[in-house]
Amino acid sequence: MSSQAVNTNKAWITWERQPRNRSMAAVFEADYIELCTSKKGVSRYLECISYTFKALRRSHYDIVFAQNPSIVLVAVVAVLKLFFKFKLVIDAHNAGVRPKEGRIATLNWLNLFLLKRADVVIVTNEQLKHYLETHNVTAVVFTDPLPNLAKPKSLGLDNFVFVICSWAEDEPIHEYLQVAKERKDLNFVFSGNYKKYFTENEVASLPENIKLPGFVAEDEYAGLVIDAKVILDLTTREDCLVCGAYEAISANKKVILSDTKVNKDLFGKAAFYTKNNSIDLNIAIDIALRTDIDEHILQFKSDYNTTQVNAKQNVFATL
Repeated sequence: MSSQAVNTNKAWITWERQPRNRSMAAVFEADYIELCTSKKGVSRYLECISYTFKALRRSHYDIVFAQNPSIVLVAVVAVLKLFFKFKLVIDAHNAGVRPKEGRIATLNWLNLFLLKRADVVIVTNEQLKHYLETHNVTAVVFTDPLPNLAKPKSLGLDNFVFVICSWAEDEPIHEYLQVAKERKDLNFVFSGNYKKYFTENEVASLPENIKLPGFVAEDEYAGLVIDAKVILDLTTREDCLVCGAYEAISANKKVILSDTKVNKDLFGKAAFYTKNNSIDLNIAIDIALRTDIDEHILQFKSDYNTTQVNAKQNVFATL
């Protein structure tokens, strides 16, 4: 199949509405099947499972891409593979490699069991690939495509650092807030559902330079990326490449990332780096504000296109 894979009938299935999924489907020239529902809990899973079965029964796909998370989606597609005889490619983000940071042994075992059902698993860096290969999972490195952001719509904010944040446990939120409270010269705009972290009283007590717009439309999100002086997206995970890095570089914006090997190996001089503490982060913001790296960003984007083509061929060659 490897020599003909580019011309085969392919589907990219997801149960989440994310622009990245559509970009990945386009790169692999796969039909994009977004199976979302407003239902919650068990009803949501039952409806998504039904939709998935119908979509795969209706069309005879040679290759099916499925995103992990969701682990339930991966389980469903792994079972359907036995009946419909397609090649299965699992796109595994960090949580799709070590769910719940690998702390729950049973969940970790189940996830690895499902990943072994795939013909190949896509991961974003060599560290994740090595981890999976030590557990007898076939893995290939394919970093995210640079996204095409929506036409930006400004929220009318100025002089701000845009903190791309999902309020998750791998993000140094305390350090973000500490720096924001110290930097009265800048506004700090946080994305995502801040209600997972703050009570209403805590929100009311925050200084005026901390802005919490919550979830915004895609065009408003793009506006925040474009209007920001600097973009900030940090993680405590040593083997994680964050989506905010790709978004910032795609928009030719300065971005500060965690000082990890995987970040530096991929983005090089096209980004700024910091340790996940308030002192180093303050310094990194000042350096980013006064340093022009436009030339490095443009060079990275030019080289990255070639890298993506080679990585795509490697994925198909593995099937």
